[in-house]
Amino acid sequence: TSQRELSAVQALQALDGASSALAAITGAQTDRMTRDDGWQLLSIGRHVERLGFLSAALDLAVDVGAFDNSPATANPADDNSSHFTALLSLFDSTITFQAQYQQSRELAPLVELLVQDNDNPRSLAWVARTLRGRLSKLANTPMGEPDALARLVPDLKHIDLAQLCMPNETGQHLALRNCLAQCTQAAWQVSDAITAHYFSHTDTADSVGG
Repeated sequence: TSQRELSAVQALQALDGASSALAAITGAQTDRMTRDDGWQLLSIGRHVERLGFLSAALDLAVDVGAFDNSPATANPADDNSSHFTALLSLFDSTITFQAQYQQSRELAPLVELLVQDNDNPRSLAWVARTLRGRLSKLANTPMGEPDALARLVPDLKHIDLAQLCMPNETGQHLALRNCLAQCTQAAWQVSDAITAHYFSHTDTADSVGG
């Protein structure tokens, strides 16, 4: 027999339920763990994945013209609204955005919340800052002295917001895309370095907790 086909709404509902269940499992699991090197690595893995995935997703949205409000775009207001809704949902920041910016559909507020807000645990800045802290903690470096891996992760808070949102003469947001590309690259560089340092089967590799 053929499998029952699901509508897009049903598929999204199923994925939302799975996401909630997995979040509950993760919370129960990590809540009982000692904050040792194993916990640090688990946390680093989550933040690496989040930084890489979210920065790549936002970059794709910019690349396909999600914020292009030119007259040539059909129903730009409706398209722009749907893009905002999708991105805010992906970053789990819908309520926060509405509380701070109401019904704004401009690029600057979105970038400020999703890229630079140090108080939003889903923003790239918050994830990057936390990842730097976890890496330094794992490396046992002195407070305020990030290790070499932590320095790979960009500090997004101090990048000029106006520059990130300024399109060039062809309407492309190159500064924003370069920033997001740096985040994506840093995530995979950290992932590769962690794998090589802690999980490679060589005599010189360090063991976690060793």
